[in-house]
Amino acid sequence: MTKIFICDDQPTHLGAVKKIVENGILFAEHPFNIELATTDPNEIVQHLGNNEMAVYFLDIDLNHEEYDGLKLAMKIREKDPFGFLIFITSHLEFGMVTFEYKLGAFDYIMKTPDLELFKERILAALRAVVERTTTNSEVNRIKLKTDYEDRYLSVEDLIMLEIVGNHRLQITTKDQVTECNGTLKKVKSELPNYFFSCNRGIVINLKEVAAQKLETVVMTNGSIVQCSGRQMKELKKRLGKT
Repeated sequence: MTKIFICDDQPTHLGAVKKIVENGILFAEHPFNIELATTDPNEIVQHLGNNEMAVYFLDIDLNHEEYDGLKLAMKIREKDPFGFLIFITSHLEFGMVTFEYKLGAFDYIMKTPDLELFKERILAALRAVVERTTTNSEVNRIKLKTDYEDRYLSVEDLIMLEIVGNHRLQITTKDQVTECNGTLKKVKSELPNYFFSCNRGIVINLKEVAAQKLETVVMTNGSIVQCSGRQMKELKKRLGKT
């Protein structure tokens, strides 16, 4: 069960978002439950820390003495690093501000007088959450630091990791290529044992190996990786080859 939290300081708008979500989750291919819809961000904070998967619809422009939407999101991240943060805003420029706060937002939804468009954006966000959770039911993720934010990537989506500079890594997943800060040794230490060091500069996901020939492997995305001679024997063993 994935819990949904909604926070907006305008009761009318809060009610509209709640109604859209209620209707949307009736037909979702994933169990959702609206845990809380409130105008008071303190109530959201009080519910944090139960280690259950959660989605947060947050109004960035909260008019509250202690929390605006960004500060509330920061508080959520302290207790829930893997939750889906979905910001609702009237100001598109706030999207860039969230990068500065390194919040790892899942989506941004613009407030609009076009209710059908607004409804579709919310439902699309829920569908994206369903897709993300069903493709990785164990929600096994790794935290990576980029220049702009902390990102959480599904371990199962990782294809390979490669050193591209001093404390700089290129991460290739099934649908994107991104760069992050850190060392290959440290990141590999946080990954399951089916990640393998082909050489000093590249770690691959053995589940994503499409073929192996001589001292190279072909990954499922078409990338060709050279394996060092000393690692080849172990690689063949791990791949079940002799």
